[in-house]
Amino acid sequence: MNRDHLEINPEPGLDIYEFTIPARDNHPICVRVYKQSTLKEDLPLLIYLHGGGFVTGGLETDDASCRALAREIPLLILNVEYRLAPENPFPVGFEDSFDVVRWAASHGTEKLPINLQRGFLLGGTSAGANFTMGIAHLAVQEKLSPSLTGLLFLAGSFCHPDARPAQYKDRILSVDEINDAPGLTRKSIDYFAAKYGAPPEDKRLSSLLFESHANLAPKAVFYVCGWDPRRDEALLFGELLEKEGVAVKSYVYPGLPHGFWTTCPDLEVSRAWERDLIEGVGLLLR
Repeated sequence: MNRDHLEINPEPGLDIYEFTIPARDNHPICVRVYKQSTLKEDLPLLIYLHGGGFVTGGLETDDASCRALAREIPLLILNVEYRLAPENPFPVGFEDSFDVVRWAASHGTEKLPINLQRGFLLGGTSAGANFTMGIAHLAVQEKLSPSLTGLLFLAGSFCHPDARPAQYKDRILSVDEINDAPGLTRKSIDYFAAKYGAPPEDKRLSSLLFESHANLAPKAVFYVCGWDPRRDEALLFGELLEKEGVAVKSYVYPGLPHGFWTTCPDLEVSRAWERDLIEGVGLLLR
């Protein structure tokens, strides 16, 4: 995974283009738009936040997945190029992502053919899923309007290992037990966390520490890798949201490592995951 930002490769049937949204410090956040060319108005929105441990990744990381969703589902996707650590340590990437969400809520319909009443989805992979959960909590606290209607979590991380709440320590074991998985181990988790620089107890990093998980969104979809140190956090968070009345759908991939669909996209199981992704986002829009 790298930080590439390449020229857009056109695709027949899709409109793909970029523009910038000002961050709170006026930094221009680049976002890449995807939608079917024939769709002109009234589209639900998905804001997508890439993975990469807060320090790598970019618009190319999940470009293929954004295209796949846009081909199959009548919606508009914003793929966000938030700033990365260590050059831009915590909370810059988080705030960039939140600023895009706020912009969409307040100004999105002026720039884009969207209707947030039809769907206002937020999601991402790994670090992007971590941002998603923190933003969803803060959006409730500040009464973001319109509110989020669906959350998408792909191989998400929701708590620094050193900040696990006491009541859940017996439920979050994978981060200690899975040390032989390709792509992500406790050692690499700690490496990325140090580069990112967020205090472990900061709720924007460790969303499990929020006192309440109520009213984040009516629906949520989780994609959980079985051979992933982050597995148990995702399974637990799904249960906690269900207890709050959220309609939760979880896809679990036993024996597969963190973000396998990105590192091994040509495997049949990765193609099956892509079909699951399309199905899950479709569920969020029903």
